[in-house]
Amino acid sequence: MILLLDIGNTRIKWARLAHGRRSAETPVTHRGRDVALLLSDLWHDLPSPQRVVAACVAGESLRAVLTAWCLEHWGVRPEYLVAAMEACGIRNGYRLPAQLGVDRWLSMIGARQLPEASGQPLCVVGCGTALTVDMLSVTGQHLGGWIAPGVGLMRQQLEQGTAVFAEGIARSGVEDDFGHDSMEAAATGTAQAAAGMVMQAMSLVRNRHGISPVCVLTGGDASWLQPLLPMPVHVSQELVLSGMAVLLREEEGRYSP
Repeated sequence: MILLLDIGNTRIKWARLAHGRRSAETPVTHRGRDVALLLSDLWHDLPSPQRVVAACVAGESLRAVLTAWCLEHWGVRPEYLVAAMEACGIRNGYRLPAQLGVDRWLSMIGARQLPEASGQPLCVVGCGTALTVDMLSVTGQHLGGWIAPGVGLMRQQLEQGTAVFAEGIARSGVEDDFGHDSMEAAATGTAQAAAGMVMQAMSLVRNRHGISPVCVLTGGDASWLQPLLPMPVHVSQELVLSGMAVLLREEEGRYSP
């Protein structure tokens, strides 16, 4: 059994890969918690995996805790993935391929496995702590991407930088097109800023490349961002783990006799 880990800035998602099949993901929040204790709670009765394969964008300190925990409890050193020049039919569009966030890389690989994305250009949107947009041509060429603060970070900056929002901005979705007090205006404005970034990316690709991508959202804010977008949108919360499983199957195929 291989343990697959998707470690973002806020949550850990994990699944087991055995005999070519991946279990359903299990998400849990790690931000603000003792990660070693959290891992013990999560995996105290999990059989020792043969491998632990991780996509981690949460920083070196969390990696160090995870590595120490896995070595102590299982005698297994985690393998930390990085983006490659090419894999699973996807060609990296970064000048330095390894600088592309591994979560974005794996999300593109995972998105190509969706039935509705088969043979289509893609706009893959990560709706987490950061808002990311990556464009993928029909041939699998990564056209590049954008990174901006996620809605939570935008609201946090307003709270920290302006006196009127010092008590906090509601974390709910958008009730109306426009706010009717300052709190509603901030909640609506930050949400629409995120939606506008996605729509602008889609428009640029249509105008400059003559293609209309299929839009796929993933991440914690995906479900409430979806209705703000005027085009058909698909939501999948398992893109990183799905892409990881595809990558490992390709790897196994390369080394099998």
